[in-house]
Amino acid sequence: MLVPRRLDDQTYAEIVEEAEARLPWLCPAWTDHNAHDPGITVLELMAWYKELQQYHMDQITPAIRRKLLELAGLCLRPERAAVCALSVPEGTPGRLAGERLSGPQNLPFELLEPIPRCRPRLKRVLAELDGERVDITGLCADGTSFQPFVFGGRESSLLLGLFVPAAETLRLWFQVEQPLGVARNPRDGATPPPRTLVWELLNGGEVQPLEDETWSLSWSGAVTLPLPRNWPAGEEGLCWVRLRQIQPGCEEQVRLSGVYTGRYWAAQQESRARRYGFTVLPAPNQQVLLVNAQARQAELAVFLRTPEGWEQTVGYRPQPVEEGLRLTVDAAGAAADGAENLLVAALDPLYTRELLFDGTGLPGQQVFLNLGGQTVLTQRLSLLCQTVGEDGTARPAVWRAVDDLSVCGPRDRVFCYDPQRETLTFGDGNHGAVPASGFGSILVMELILSQCGGGNIPGGAGLTFRDGTPAYNTAACGGRNRESTAEGRGRLLAQLGRTEKCLSAEDYAQCAKKTPGLRVAGAKALAGFDSRWRQSRRSASVTVTVLPAGEGRRPTADRRFLQAVERHLERCRTICIRTEVVPVRYAPFTLSVQLLSGADAEEEAIRRAVEEAFAPREEAIGAPVCRDECIALLQRCPGVLQVRRLELRGLDQNSYETAAGDLQVPPDVIGSLERMEIQLLRP
Repeated sequence: MLVPRRLDDQTYAEIVEEAEARLPWLCPAWTDHNAHDPGITVLELMAWYKELQQYHMDQITPAIRRKLLELAGLCLRPERAAVCALSVPEGTPGRLAGERLSGPQNLPFELLEPIPRCRPRLKRVLAELDGERVDITGLCADGTSFQPFVFGGRESSLLLGLFVPAAETLRLWFQVEQPLGVARNPRDGATPPPRTLVWELLNGGEVQPLEDETWSLSWSGAVTLPLPRNWPAGEEGLCWVRLRQIQPGCEEQVRLSGVYTGRYWAAQQESRARRYGFTVLPAPNQQVLLVNAQARQAELAVFLRTPEGWEQTVGYRPQPVEEGLRLTVDAAGAAADGAENLLVAALDPLYTRELLFDGTGLPGQQVFLNLGGQTVLTQRLSLLCQTVGEDGTARPAVWRAVDDLSVCGPRDRVFCYDPQRETLTFGDGNHGAVPASGFGSILVMELILSQCGGGNIPGGAGLTFRDGTPAYNTAACGGRNRESTAEGRGRLLAQLGRTEKCLSAEDYAQCAKKTPGLRVAGAKALAGFDSRWRQSRRSASVTVTVLPAGEGRRPTADRRFLQAVERHLERCRTICIRTEVVPVRYAPFTLSVQLLSGADAEEEAIRRAVEEAFAPREEAIGAPVCRDECIALLQRCPGVLQVRRLELRGLDQNSYETAAGDLQVPPDVIGSLERMEIQLLRP
């Protein structure tokens, strides 16, 4: 282990004493070492300064701690705004993205996407069972949980009857109830969804979703379907969508608590400045569209990139339209290299003066934003500053935020933001460039504020638009404050306790449980175990047996589940080690007991307690069914006075009885209670 060196290792008196001890051989002619000597006074002054310097050298500042964390491969998580889904009443007008809402305690919210004026309406929800249809519209209306593909104990499909206006796409929102127990791992691009669903437009054929936020109804979100140009209505004058499940997978059954057509994303944030970038042709009368409600009332600053650089232009005409704000720009002198050559900064007119600053041209200039304690989303913070180029001409340029100026070069257009002091700090010409001097030479081009972690509010919090229109919101979640250095250090220590590469058998099991997109209830790695012969062999192989978080008495991994785990282990395994992933097997057995019980003993309660104890779990893989543990379990049941007799009997060749009366199973097998016989004797 590395031992940290202590730099502040001398006191003031020790420094003075050591320095005076060197004087006889450094300067033999200097014989008066008393305090009245001017040389001793200077020596004591230097000793004081040395003590001061070594104290500061021995301190680890927050900036150094951040750099040490970055060297260890960990970057602090930035702040993030909470998001929720909104639904508006039927008949209310459409909304543009950026429309503002007010929440509890005047928390500001903004729409992240537009709400169309003509929206589809869901009128009927049917469960189709073997050709018969059951109306379950009321279940969706009151939020009752139901299983659309196993309705009433039989396989079923879901039929949605809608009034659909003329549109190219159909957006449906599904509220999915998450099962208890193991959470689903975050998905990646390589793992397929846990189940296969088929979307069919009656009188329109099968379609593939353009976007599926639910990942085949694994969590709540929207599904966007393409619509044919002329989609004819069917029964009852409605357009019908059928949803079928052809491969259920081995994990949980889909459970819904609502299907909606009018839910849209919103975020707990307040935009004071927004940046829009476009690529236009170098010609006059070029039109661009700002699809945002705030752009209509905003003060605009338009910049055109010419071959020499960015230049502010006044040659534009704004025109409010239904879709937002249309700008007609004279871009005759724009650069024609195919890159972004038009920038529009839309500033909130209430804060325009607080977004424009004068440049001093001096190193290390600081600008105070005066945000009243609100948090800035630094990932969205950018400036447009007058910058002196290599030819000596000052032109506007985009500047970005960084965490530390000390690692930046003299021409890097960067700045630092201090959230405690709400200040922007620019470079000194050596570490970071210096903005040019001049009136209004620093423009905050994009600034979005949020309460971050304080914006996580419950559902139905009473959000309202500025015109008083109410909106129902789901729970706003995902908001978080910027990760502190101490929190990052704790996360790093937790990561050091885990591994992404497999060396030991426990590493293989842990990596299998982290397979992206799956709900893995348990995994056990068996070194040198051959699944074909069900025995241990001396070979460079590891067999991982996995237990999915499924439903039923004996959940078993299917081929899709096994292939996903195999792909993940292939990235983690040690070179020259062959890995194999197999599903867990079950060894059924019967339990016969004779109990001396009191009057409060209930046979059904005893049965439920035993069945719950033998539910499939990770600890049970390869573990024997112990007779003494069964006796102890029964003794803990209410009303059981004594266990008179207990017998365990295996029902197949996967288990055998030991001399102690236990049932021994192979290392990839779980003992599964098939039947239980209970005889209660009253005293």
